[in-house]
Amino acid sequence: MGGKYFESFDGSKIYYEKSVKDKNKWLIFLHGFGGDLGAWEKEISYFTNLNYSTLALDLRGHGYSAKSEDSAFYNLTNFAKDLNLLLEAEKIKKPIIIGHCLGGMVAIYYQTLFPDQSRALILVDTSYKPPFIGNNFVGQVFFSYFFKLFSKILPNMGFYGHADFTRFIGTPDIDLKRILSDMMHTSLKSYFTLCESLTGLNIKRLLDKITVPTLIVEGTKDSIFPLDIAEYLHSRIKTSQLDFIEGANHILVINNPQELSESIQNFLQKIYL
Repeated sequence: MGGKYFESFDGSKIYYEKSVKDKNKWLIFLHGFGGDLGAWEKEISYFTNLNYSTLALDLRGHGYSAKSEDSAFYNLTNFAKDLNLLLEAEKIKKPIIIGHCLGGMVAIYYQTLFPDQSRALILVDTSYKPPFIGNNFVGQVFFSYFFKLFSKILPNMGFYGHADFTRFIGTPDIDLKRILSDMMHTSLKSYFTLCESLTGLNIKRLLDKITVPTLIVEGTKDSIFPLDIAEYLHSRIKTSQLDFIEGANHILVINNPQELSESIQNFLQKIYL
């Protein structure tokens, strides 16, 4: 599966990889915060073997895609526009959008901006707001200042390219080596600038606007977005169903790829009757 770039609306180069099988069955994979498309390697292999066409991209600020030290660059609208333009460029119609963590938030925002474009959504361990920092105004101001300060004073250090996620199979939600890898592969300045841009984000109001079939997948041991978040998403998205993966944590994309793929496939069989 070869990689390509496309130029988005603001000139940013966005990296993606695709595998074409059945052109009527497209799955689009959006990775989580600090990650890259390589996190989906096992799931992509699983569905490619089942004859689905797949496309995965490095979200802006991640992997091989363009980065910036301007927090406006990471407005959630821009992520959604990137996705829409990429699908237009590749002439992909009615795909199913699969998003983990930040990728799930992008999927929600994309669906409400472009409601007629996708066939269904799959939201994996995600939420309508960032964890920890979005609960009150004082906390938002503090964290926004903290992240902005760090983005200014830290050197522009980082590793170019994709992380080796096999090193982190089995890791808990809070694993310092994995988080440091996320930071360095995003680059320190981009990582904290992205944190700043997400502070105070709350897209709760958009949940009622989702009308396509939606699968919400949640690990029962997720401490980043606990079970009550998934249950709330399910209550607000009237066309949704909820599937718990017992014992899985927030990193289930790399820790539980088989269970996640089977959950998704069970949902897809209902979509493609």
